[in-house]
This record gives sequence, C-alpha cells and structure tokens, in this order.
Amino acid sequence: MSAIAATIGLLAVALAGTNAPANTSAAAQIAKLYDRYPVIMMGEWHRSAQQHAFLRELIRDPVFICRVDDLVVEFGNSRLQSVADRYASGKDVSDAEMQSMWRETEVPFAWNSPVYRQFYETVREVNQKKLCAHPVRIVLGDPPIDWSKVKDVKDLERVQDRDVFFTEVVEREVFARNRKALLISGELHALKALPPGEKTDGPSDPSVAKLLATKHPDRFFTIVLVTDAAAADAMKMGPPPSFRVVRGGELEKTDFEPIAPAWSATPAIVNGKHDWKLEPAKTRWPPMGEVVDGVLYLGGDQTRLFPPPAIYLDPVYQEQLRHRIRIIKEYNGQDFMPILDDLVKEAKQAQGSK
Repeated sequence: MSAIAATIGLLAVALAGTNAPANTSAAAQIAKLYDRYPVIMMGEWHRSAQQHAFLRELIRDPVFICRVDDLVVEFGNSRLQSVADRYASGKDVSDAEMQSMWRETEVPFAWNSPVYRQFYETVREVNQKKLCAHPVRIVLGDPPIDWSKVKDVKDLERVQDRDVFFTEVVEREVFARNRKALLISGELHALKALPPGEKTDGPSDPSVAKLLATKHPDRFFTIVLVTDAAAADAMKMGPPPSFRVVRGGELEKTDFEPIAPAWSATPAIVNGKHDWKLEPAKTRWPPMGEVVDGVLYLGGDQTRLFPPPAIYLDPVYQEQLRHRIRIIKEYNGQDFMPILDDLVKEAKQAQGSK
C-alpha cells in the first residue's frame, strides 16, 4: 500500500461514524459563513475547468453573490484597477485593455487561460442584470507592476512581495471599509500553515491566509479543494459539489497530506514539451485544522484549459514576454523561455497545416 493510500485509510477510520454534511447546497453553506466571517478565501487550482465552472455558478447564485461586495483576485494587476471598475460596471473597455489586466501581472502565462476572461465576464453579466441590490466589485490583487519600466532584475526586486501586497489590498479595500469579500488566489496562498522547514519557488511564508488569519482570526475563513475522490470519501464529503467546515469540527486533527497541493516544480519534458514536474513536500504538513478552515469537493476533474497558442505569435506580445522571462530567470532562476518557444512552434505548425 502506498503512503498516501495508507494515510487516506487512516483518515477514513478516524472519521468512521461521523455524520455527512446537511443536505444544503455547497453555495448556500459557503454563503452562510458570511454571517460570521466577512472575508472568505478560496484556493484556486490554476486553469481548472471544473473549479471555474463552480465559481461562475457561485457568482450567478443570488444566495451567495448578493452577500458579497468584493471579489479580490490574484489574476489582475492592481495598477489597472480603474479598468476593472469600468468593465465590471458595464462601461466600454477595449479588448486590449481587458487583456492587460491579466497579462500585465508578474505571472507570465497562467492567466491567458479562457477561464479568467469568463470570470470577468460573469461578474459584468451579474451587474448588468442587477441580480443584487448592489454592484459586485472586482478588486485586482497583484502588485502594480509596470513592465514597460522594468529594465533589469533590480527593477523587479523593487516590486512588493505578492502575498504581502494582496493582504494589504484586502485590509484597505475590504476590512477597513467593513465590506464582505471572496478572495481567489492560488492554492498555496490560501493555506494558513506550510510544511516546516520547506522552501518553495512559489508563495512566500507567511502566505496571504496566514497573514489574514493571524490579524483577523475570527473574521477570516479559508477554503481549499479536495481533488482526490478517495480522500473526499474518507472525509465523508458526499456527492459533489460538497462542502465541509474543518474549523472547530472533527476534521481539525486529521491529516492534511491526502489533499495537500504539490509543493515544488522542476523543469521537465512532458509529452515532448517543456513543462514542470510537480513534487510533494518532503516534510509533513501540520494537522488540517492548522492549515485550512473548510474543504470543498467538486468531483476531482483535473482538466485544465489553455488558450490557443496562436496568441503567442503576436510579435509585440511575444517580445514583451521574452523580455519579462529573461528578467524573471535572472531574478529567481525559473526559465519559462523553453515553454514559450514550444508554444510558438506549436502555433506555427498549426498555421502551416491549414
């Protein structure tokens, strides 16, 4: 038996005889949390088709969305907040302006997935239909980097830590204004505790969740996905979409390992293309209650949606990316250039086959 299978088995034994969650929709259960917690965070699996389909349903559900003032997202450059405000309110925004919100972040490729455009479009749609008595605001949570002014690694070093900046946005735009918000950021940003002694190329320690949970322990609640069916069954999650509270319940002392996200990524060739090999943490995670407050199971579909590679044939955008990639490599050692080259090659091959 593998280590993870054994862990899941022990988790099942530990939870045997517990009650399944009430027969209430996951959206309604999460919405109910706003009675106590003004800020709820959801860890996002980048480009996940299944999770983003759920997020769009959540935003369109008046039971949930009409309790929310702000949607604070990682996939938007805060320097362009005025563009987000205009777009969400239904005003005219050019396609180039809209794309700039996610293309101008510190992350070079992730947000080109169509799921992020669909997210923005769904919020705009809800506001245009006046689904709620108040408009819902999209708040951009990535640092206000201006890539046109980043000439070398020293310029990039001056950009504020992403977790610290996201946290400051939440403090200023949500807590200070007594508003309610859903925060959406990568899974590792949404964890209150990380494996001790581990280092990662991803989020810093403290994470967004740790910073907010430390300052607002009774006003902040963080949720992560359960992506494995066996782990969901062991946790008595019920049919998807299924939600369970960890904080203060029987799941608090259970093992987080079965649902832990990958910890590190190293360059690898996957199906003939440059990609990243994901590895788990080498040390054990703290108990589940120290890491998260709630868990959400959507069915475990791992499908990720990518944009057509033809977008990388745009000479201006491609050169912008190459410039950024060179600086990022010098900054932290991560080399995205082979991935861009693969995408350009794929796009050219697709054009030639037409």
